[in-house]
Amino acid sequence: MKKSTRGALALALTGTALSTLILPADPAAARAGGTIEVVAEGLDTPRGLIYDAGNRRVLVAEAGEGGPSGPDGGTCGQTGLGAVWCYGPTGAIFQYSERRRSGRRIVTGLPSTGIYDDSGAQRFSVLGVHDLSLSPAGHLRAVFGLAGERLFRDQLGPGAVPLGQLARVTGHSGGLVPEADLATYEQRHDPHPGDTESNLYGLDSGPYGTVVVDASGNDVLLVRPDGGIKVLAVLPARAPAADPGGLVESVPTAVVRGPGGAFYVGELSGFPYHKGEAKVWRLVPGRAPTVYADGFTNIADLTFDERGRLIVLEMAKDGLFDGNPGHGGDTVTGRLVRVNADGSRTDLATTGLENPGGVAYAGDGVFYVTNRSTGAGDTGQLLRVKVPRG
Repeated sequence: MKKSTRGALALALTGTALSTLILPADPAAARAGGTIEVVAEGLDTPRGLIYDAGNRRVLVAEAGEGGPSGPDGGTCGQTGLGAVWCYGPTGAIFQYSERRRSGRRIVTGLPSTGIYDDSGAQRFSVLGVHDLSLSPAGHLRAVFGLAGERLFRDQLGPGAVPLGQLARVTGHSGGLVPEADLATYEQRHDPHPGDTESNLYGLDSGPYGTVVVDASGNDVLLVRPDGGIKVLAVLPARAPAADPGGLVESVPTAVVRGPGGAFYVGELSGFPYHKGEAKVWRLVPGRAPTVYADGFTNIADLTFDERGRLIVLEMAKDGLFDGNPGHGGDTVTGRLVRVNADGSRTDLATTGLENPGGVAYAGDGVFYVTNRSTGAGDTGQLLRVKVPRG
């Protein structure tokens, strides 16, 4: 069975949201001058982000907080697996300007869904705009989660149409031009046989089009410039090392094009999120994917530094589920890790990372990271992580 990521991935911000809080990135980094600075607060379930070097700005996908629950009069729908999500136009795109050292929302009104407990009183996870990309021509694109099928989306009303789609962002009030309905593609073709739920999570755009990972579909899809869709890879389910008699699915969450042109795909790995089970796959179109690096836990995002070294962001370095044997009970602390040329790893930051959701490299040892990306509400942060160059 395919695993939805809804269990783990789960306010007006009109002016500056700048904090002076500065923490050591970790004890080793602190000795060498590494720091974490909170540069924006009050973000509404922030997920993926991109660094726009030409304009010296960071663009952050805010998944939002869905809409009111059914008992409160919200517009809600039920997935094929029985989960009830409620719609609201509460997603946004947040811009942080390095020049001004301030941030604001530049796009609002994006579709968002929230899942509630049975009483409808407590919202505990959100899906919406999950990641962003800029094409060579400067077009801003976004992917939207769904965790359901077409019928479920239809129940949520016309505003929910972009959910499960790749779309181009065209205006400040949530103007969107859908470019590929990948949820419908999943339902019709089901590349990874099983449940046909779709939950788009990461993307990468270039002259080739846009590559998208579907966390519920367990596949990697290419949307060509003409709108055609091609399956680049189906990521296999497997028996985890910690439970040889069990089975976990890949649940890909991130994709980035590497310096040599291959794509690198990071995975959350399916429930119960065993520590060390998540892998990074290397994908050359037309070939079967191969494991590039493994031993990670709950990968949220990937990027590369200027020396072509892979950077891995873990949402929870010990795992999002504390029911695993040997789990220390910490389901919050994340980790930023560099994979060195010889295959060794360097921990760049852990202190201050609380279920981080996305990472982008800005050069000169500076990374931007979205923080507090799970759950729901306006508690999210944008961090500036400075690490020693080495």
